[in-house]
Amino acid sequence: MKKSISIYYITLFVIMICLPVLFFSIFGSHFDTFNYENRELAPKPVLTAGTINDFPGAFESWFNDHLPFRNQLLELNGHIDYDLLHSSAADEVIIGKEGWLFYRGYQVGSEDSTGDYMGTNLFTDEELETIKNNLEKANEELMERGCRFIVYIAPNKERIYSEYMPDAFGAPAENCRKNQLMAYLRENTWMPIIDAEEDIRAFREEHPETQIYFKYDTHWNELGAYVGALSLNRVMGHDMLPADEIHIEDPGEGNFDLARLLHLGNYLNHDHTYIPIGYTYNPIYTESNDLHTEYRFTNPEGTGDDRKVLMIGDSFSSFLSPFVAFHYNNMYDCFYYDYSREILEREQPDIVVYECVERYLGNMLTFSLDGNIGVTDAQPAGAQ
Repeated sequence: MKKSISIYYITLFVIMICLPVLFFSIFGSHFDTFNYENRELAPKPVLTAGTINDFPGAFESWFNDHLPFRNQLLELNGHIDYDLLHSSAADEVIIGKEGWLFYRGYQVGSEDSTGDYMGTNLFTDEELETIKNNLEKANEELMERGCRFIVYIAPNKERIYSEYMPDAFGAPAENCRKNQLMAYLRENTWMPIIDAEEDIRAFREEHPETQIYFKYDTHWNELGAYVGALSLNRVMGHDMLPADEIHIEDPGEGNFDLARLLHLGNYLNHDHTYIPIGYTYNPIYTESNDLHTEYRFTNPEGTGDDRKVLMIGDSFSSFLSPFVAFHYNNMYDCFYYDYSREILEREQPDIVVYECVERYLGNMLTFSLDGNIGVTDAQPAGAQ
């Protein structure tokens, strides 16, 4: 009798394990299996004499990444953590006040958004000197080419919307990496160094209810990028209409990187996405590569500034560049990990803008017109 019961339970256990797999193999095409994780899923390993030692770990990674109903289980766990426990299911994401999400970092090399916020990751004197030398070397070469060089720094979301950060993090540190670097460069170089935070804060003070960074994403929205472009265009010799004098549309939904990291991209998808309309008097034609890491802007009527612009930046530049490009007949924007000297030689720009968001300031330690910027860093997982 006991043996029969044991067999019964063993059989039931096997059925319970196999049934979901069998069901998913038949009906899996009707379920959401899209990869929302901003990374490549583990490939199915092949067992050979040369891979036998690594096969168990590789198979486990593949199995975990392709588990039946994986997206549904991860989303359920995300709902429990976010809605019930008010905690984060991802180490990279901080749950702030009123449901705001903030980026802790850790995905790309040495980035450390909380260290930026709290002032715990300051540059050493040697690192500051290295950054200055890298930028000055680039500036000297570009000057010899008759080209202007501009450095532009965008602030982290945590610094701009600090009121929604958890109390445990306190107020944003005044003595932080960005402010430290800005002060050092402004004191020790004469090249243009732009801190977009100044215009961003001025706009927030005048329009406290208008959201210019996404609630569920690391980036500024298009209106935030427009405000951020004001100072850059001033330095480049062009005026823009004040942000409160242009028409703004708000579709109210999107696909947000921090929400995806929590496996809640299909749930936390409503936010202010303010899009500026009618800000340009020049027609602009835009092309991009498949990954949206390189953009070509052209004015087919040739009614803009004839100087050619090259922008080297991170994902913030993809929001920023259209609000610079409309002044020019030809502009090219590429992410730093796609940039190479070949692009510089091909474009032959009159102006080079190096855009860098606060959390990637460490990339300046390896900045060079030869490329390989931030070579120790992986490609940013949340680029878009």
